[in-house]
Amino acid sequence: MSPAPSGTRIQVISNRFHHRYRVGNIYRVHQIFEDGTITATDDQGIEGDFLVWADCEAVGIGWEWLRENLDKRSVDLLGAFDGLQNLHLRHDVETKLIASIPNLADKIVQILPEVEEALAIFKSAFQQVDFDDDFDAKPGWHGGVYPCPTSIPASSTSPHSDPATTG
Repeated sequence: MSPAPSGTRIQVISNRFHHRYRVGNIYRVHQIFEDGTITATDDQGIEGDFLVWADCEAVGIGWEWLRENLDKRSVDLLGAFDGLQNLHLRHDVETKLIASIPNLADKIVQILPEVEEALAIFKSAFQQVDFDDDFDAKPGWHGGVYPCPTSIPASSTSPHSDPATTG
């Protein structure tokens, strides 16, 4: 584990250097020393002996802590998501949510022409770019970087086509 700031929750994962921390237990980093060691405290605030970073790993907040410290509504809301760090709305919740939007089909049909027009403008501008112009000296794939148009012409029906709204 790389050094983490004081206060970080850690779990002891090994005992290669014969410390007195219990493997599997969670502690909080208390002091950090220049020689690569730390001291940590347990839930009662008791500080242990020296511990090396290699014998521990940072841990996040678990479900048990959330259930004990958040209100029921917040816990229920978090339960609608999958993931640990990058939460994604669960598929069953997403489906039900989308189905509950009033007049969803009408709204999709209403905005579809605008989306199609913007897509056509982008495709047209993209096709006008000369990909070989800037890369004649570099044959092949160009390192995975493809030039993109720097501006896309605004549509006359787009809300952004009015100079007063585009700045």
